[in-house]
Amino acid sequence: MHSFYQPAAELLSAWGFAPYAAPAGQRRFSRPSDCGQETLVLYDDGEMTLLEAVQGQLLYSFQGRVASEAELRVLLRQVNWPAEPPVSQASSPQLP
Repeated sequence: MHSFYQPAAELLSAWGFAPYAAPAGQRRFSRPSDCGQETLVLYDDGEMTLLEAVQGQLLYSFQGRVASEAELRVLLRQVNWPAEPPVSQASSPQLP
C-alpha cells in the first residue's frame, strides 16, 4: 500500500494559503503571488494540483502525488513558489 503526503491546513496557512470553497472530494487553498494567484488543490485520493493564474492565463504547474513534506517543498521551489512562511513584522524582532 502506498502512502501519499498532503499538507495540513495549518501548514498551508503558515505558508500564506487561505482555504476557499471546493466541490466534494477536494480541498482548495490559494495565495497571491508576485504576478498572479497560486492555488493548491488537494484531492481525497492523495493527488494534488498546483495551479498558477498569471495575467488572466491559467498555468498548470503540477498534478500528481508527493511522499513527504520535504518532497512538497522541493516541488514548490521547482515551480518558483515560496516554500517557507512569509516574513511578517509580527515575527521580526522589535527594537527598544
